[in-house]
Amino acid sequence: QVRPAGPAMGSLGRCLARSLFRGQPGPSLPPGPRCYGSAPPELQEKTLVLVKPDAVQRRLVGDVIQRFERRGFKLVAMKLLQADQGLLDKHYQQLRQKPFYPALLTYMTSGPVVAMV
Repeated sequence: QVRPAGPAMGSLGRCLARSLFRGQPGPSLPPGPRCYGSAPPELQEKTLVLVKPDAVQRRLVGDVIQRFERRGFKLVAMKLLQADQGLLDKHYQQLRQKPFYPALLTYMTSGPVVAMV
């Protein structure tokens, strides 16, 4: 399911999506979150996919890309990065009281993640 890039994406998604486009040349790539109302139809909807650390370590990124391409999605940008603990804390704030919360933060910072649009 393709979702518009915007408030529904969440803080982690917006931050990762912005970081994918940093340093990219050309006016078609916005510098931050933006409404795509004036963009061509092919740029109006984006889907953010995050491959978690264990899938990166098991070298499954290529398989994830192939599955999405078989469904008609097109890879626009991809970046390997380390998830910031402060950003994860903010993103998972509704889970702070759960007993698995410390393990979740440890897991998400245990290795790199791959963010794709």
